[in-house]
Amino acid sequence: MEKVMRREGDYIIPHEAIPEVMSRISVYAEDKSVCLERTEPMFTTYWASAGELSPFFLAVMKEKKIIGSRCPKCKMVICPPYMTRCPSCQNDDYSFVNLETGIEMPQVGYMLGTPPITVFANARFARYAPFGRGRVILGDSQSALPIQVFTTTGFLKPGIFKRGTEVKIIFRKERMGFSTDYFAVPLEEIPEKLRGKNGVEETALKWKTQEIAEPGVTDAYKKQFPKVLRAVTKFVGAIPKSPRAQRDLTNWTRKIQVKTGGGKFGLLLDKQRIKVVKGKVPRPDLVLVVEDPAHLSGWTNGDSLVNLIRTGGAGISNLQDMETIFKFDRLHRSIRRDAEERGKK
Repeated sequence: MEKVMRREGDYIIPHEAIPEVMSRISVYAEDKSVCLERTEPMFTTYWASAGELSPFFLAVMKEKKIIGSRCPKCKMVICPPYMTRCPSCQNDDYSFVNLETGIEMPQVGYMLGTPPITVFANARFARYAPFGRGRVILGDSQSALPIQVFTTTGFLKPGIFKRGTEVKIIFRKERMGFSTDYFAVPLEEIPEKLRGKNGVEETALKWKTQEIAEPGVTDAYKKQFPKVLRAVTKFVGAIPKSPRAQRDLTNWTRKIQVKTGGGKFGLLLDKQRIKVVKGKVPRPDLVLVVEDPAHLSGWTNGDSLVNLIRTGGAGISNLQDMETIFKFDRLHRSIRRDAEERGKK
């Protein structure tokens, strides 16, 4: 194991991956005795081979290539190379013809169907959201390559991808041998000089963030702004009383400038808490623009900021930081659930 450590003493399991230890007082049903229970993390680490697809992921990691397999007899091509024998020849005359693996595929193809869009992603893919997940046909392949799809133009919305849309394969700068090491972008969004080039990395593209303008200021918005600010302050003030809400913000530090048509304020995330500050935030990590302050009151009552951004009712300065907005949307449910449990005791 020492051979795979980067430095002596490095942890195989990083601290942030270890679940928080929790405790509770319980009463055994059998004899009604009171006991103290606590959680204990348990891990099983092992090496797993990618099996028949290993050459595929090695080509992605080391060479920024997409490879397929080809039958030497009937010339059928499949990508990804998920089989070792030709299914066509096997069906025709029951011959077991071994496929030739390592056929380099073109990196421009088309969508087999309209990909569904994921806005609320699970923890593993939260930093990628919003994204689509579809299938792409490359070259003469008789099978489709499962792939994530993204747009460089801002928030991914229906209509950008559909059946037949031409796409370009783009590679992550850091590749680890997973299906997320590569993704597809509409060909029309790729600069002309890069469309025919293989092995294009994500850093070669210009990723536009969402267009956000200064909110329109009105007397009506100014009038309701103090009430909204009090509601937000009260809401985030409940976080220290909610273990679930605190866990939502674990290891998360952000300075957020909130701009509305009635005024501006800041949200400072640190040490599993959120502090509300009036006015301008110096050098914010993220800017959230919500023209109508009433939408923020709705957020404190369970409305979704993600949906507000998706539908154009709000905007953020960095779409790659949507995970912060996901965390904000979880807070109301977490606070409510902890309050309900306290009420039952």
